[in-house]
Amino acid sequence: MNISIGTTFNYDVPIEKQMELVQEIGFTHISLGGGRLDHSDYLNRSGQTNLKKLLNQFDLGICSIHAPFFGVDFSNPDPNIDGEIIDCFKSCVDSALFLGVRTIIFHPIAVDAIDLFDARKNHLTERVNRILDYIGNENVRLAIENVPEKLGTDLLSYSLDEISSDKYGFCYDSSHDNLTPDPLKILEHYGSRLIATHISDNLGENDDHMLPYEGLIKWEKFCELFSIIELNGIFLLEVEMRNSAFKNTESFLKEAY
Repeated sequence: MNISIGTTFNYDVPIEKQMELVQEIGFTHISLGGGRLDHSDYLNRSGQTNLKKLLNQFDLGICSIHAPFFGVDFSNPDPNIDGEIIDCFKSCVDSALFLGVRTIIFHPIAVDAIDLFDARKNHLTERVNRILDYIGNENVRLAIENVPEKLGTDLLSYSLDEISSDKYGFCYDSSHDNLTPDPLKILEHYGSRLIATHISDNLGENDDHMLPYEGLIKWEKFCELFSIIELNGIFLLEVEMRNSAFKNTESFLKEAY
């Protein structure tokens, strides 16, 4: 069984040590986080070369790359930043190809995004299509992630309805979903497009990224729905130690596994 954990679990642990620990415990893959680009350095060739060496050393794979999201507002209708966003995502695609990664995950909006849905929906779909054109026939996919904000949910829904490509799908984040008025609705509606997961728990107020069952998510309901969905990807835990009861790295990873 292939199972993955995000490097977000503790950025204070160097990537080499992370790989050593997760491989020893039984994980087959990791996912590279987009919140601290210096941790894995996946956008630079020197970082990519080091990652490839470590993957071979520890017999691991990378299931997904999370595109940068700090300072990156993917659907921002400002035409002056269009080239910057496209270049960033082309670099993500190049990294994925070099490292043998199949899925790139991204947020549709920045945390502080202004609600300009009508303008944003067109820029979102146009940019996705341009990146898909850049991917071409390569074995790489884009996965749009649900975020807590309604604007992000509306944009996700619009783009999945508009773009039917098998290289474009959905990353389900359970912690983000639990901060919305109607958890699981988006998974129920777009489960057929599911190509990545960000599974973690929270207490219903913040994006805590706890281990499942440390928070308030109703996992029985999730499992009932998830059991009838075909995940066209590798199951990924995007959990973090910062709010977990497990403060020791090895104990945390063992409990996660």
